[in-house]
Amino acid sequence: MTAPTLLDRFARQVADHPDAVALRHTGTSLTYRELDEWAGRLAARLAAKGIGPGSLVALAADRGPAAVAGVLAVLKTGAAYLGLDPATPVRRQRRMIEEAGPHVVLAEPGLDRFPTLDVPRVRLVPLTEGPLHPGPAREPDEDDLFHIVYTSGTTGNPKGVRISRRSVRNRLEWMWRDHPFTEGAVLAVQKSVALVASPWELLGGLLQGVPSVVLGSDEVLDPALFAAAVAREAITHLYVTPQLLAGLLEESAALAGGHQPVLVTSGADALPVSVVRRFREVWPAATLLNLYGMTETASNVGAYDTAALPDDAERVPVGRAVAGAVLSVRDRLGRRLPAGAPGEVWVSGPPLALGYLGGDDGDRFTTDASGTRHYRTGDRGRLLPDGALEITGRTDNQVKVRGYRVELEEVESTLRKAPGVTDAGAYADREEGETRIVACVTAGEELDVPALRAHLRDRLPDYMLPARVEQVPRLPLGTNGKLDRAALRDVVAGTRARRGSDFAPADATEAAVAALWRELLGAPPATADENFFDAGGHSLLAVRLAGRLEATAGRRVPLRRILGAPTVRGIAAVCHEVRKEARG
Repeated sequence: MTAPTLLDRFARQVADHPDAVALRHTGTSLTYRELDEWAGRLAARLAAKGIGPGSLVALAADRGPAAVAGVLAVLKTGAAYLGLDPATPVRRQRRMIEEAGPHVVLAEPGLDRFPTLDVPRVRLVPLTEGPLHPGPAREPDEDDLFHIVYTSGTTGNPKGVRISRRSVRNRLEWMWRDHPFTEGAVLAVQKSVALVASPWELLGGLLQGVPSVVLGSDEVLDPALFAAAVAREAITHLYVTPQLLAGLLEESAALAGGHQPVLVTSGADALPVSVVRRFREVWPAATLLNLYGMTETASNVGAYDTAALPDDAERVPVGRAVAGAVLSVRDRLGRRLPAGAPGEVWVSGPPLALGYLGGDDGDRFTTDASGTRHYRTGDRGRLLPDGALEITGRTDNQVKVRGYRVELEEVESTLRKAPGVTDAGAYADREEGETRIVACVTAGEELDVPALRAHLRDRLPDYMLPARVEQVPRLPLGTNGKLDRAALRDVVAGTRARRGSDFAPADATEAAVAALWRELLGAPPATADENFFDAGGHSLLAVRLAGRLEATAGRRVPLRRILGAPTVRGIAAVCHEVRKEARG
């Protein structure tokens, strides 16, 4: 008997529970019938543009019901989609669109920002009239494209990964089978439609009759607001990065009421043992799974139930293979290694992506003598005696920053194209438990760092921006003439003198803001009007700053107000305003 397709599962929920809540967002709700009609009318508009099986739709949507409706609309036509995150720089999005060649852009109002590209557009708006789309003329094959996900590339440009419908369905069915939803389940949706893990949040609950709560941007960025939403919406299932989980646990511990999720899955980066221990203290009745995977394997291929973590553990394993995957550890010649021996982790089986856009699979996707196709992850690891996999490092220059994959070569390539820069190198440091990129550049004259940062912000997503930019007299080279990345730290340590600061605080509030600035960024503000983000700050550091300003302002400072005035002078003024508001 043929397994039901994803659309079959959605149609069943619409038929069986048309008036049940499918999505909740900012105090409003959408039923299965309403969502189906919205997606159907969008599909009709796409079909009118010639979209059908074999077509590609660029989907530009912020997290929210529109993103879900957009994905369903594309599925109803039988097409595939390229998710575009509104936070991604426009230059980068244009490059993705030019390379992927979508037939149409389906965009929310305000996000259709591609004036130089000759691509037809459809506005992703709620429609109350117009025909419903009857469905694709041909149901796509399982090995047809589901979506394209871009990730950092070693060549200096992002790489598009082609993921099949089979791989996505396989991932969903594994979770439904091994971790079925319980009575009263509520799923959190907080990932961008451009991420490889997003289909689980967008469809995982929806296709099982489980209501999904789409969190707002502020709730996703601010752990305090996230924790409040989890308690308020009684969310039982959520998928978060280790960094977000750590903040969520601290904020949840301070909340009264005691709501606990049922299942929390963490992935995209190494899960610290300390976070697992804190999880047991704050949410002792909940299950925490440490997941392992990457874009080229359509998200997760390994899972470890942290309830089994020994008290003396130094690392959290990523567990055993799931979703039909086969995990192995191999030497440089591709030979399997026994338990305990370190080597490179290879993945094979149904989760594997179709390959990279353009067919340049390089040495990552490989086929062995038996005809089995593998993905070489670049992760170093070893199999433990109980069969669980432990990740110990990397074989290349890839790093994880706030759960996102970053190839340092792409950062370096973008730096070299900046005005005034003659050469560049980058490395990753661990500061306060967080990975931060340090960029080293050579230039013919004194570098304009704010201008360089503006160049980078226009081309790289927030998580790829260097936390520090250091001008050095030379870049160290190895005996092979290539960049000696390990020696970059020594060059920085030998040449970097803490920059002087002429900043003089106008009052105690500016002094307090400057002290936090130095604590978070590692250097004092140059002036009262220096931009926090030009100095190396990013969204998560801004969240941390907002939380620590409570002692100065008398109550929590909204993150949005800091983002609107990200200088010492501006933040201090916000603190004064918050104090006045608190006094009424």
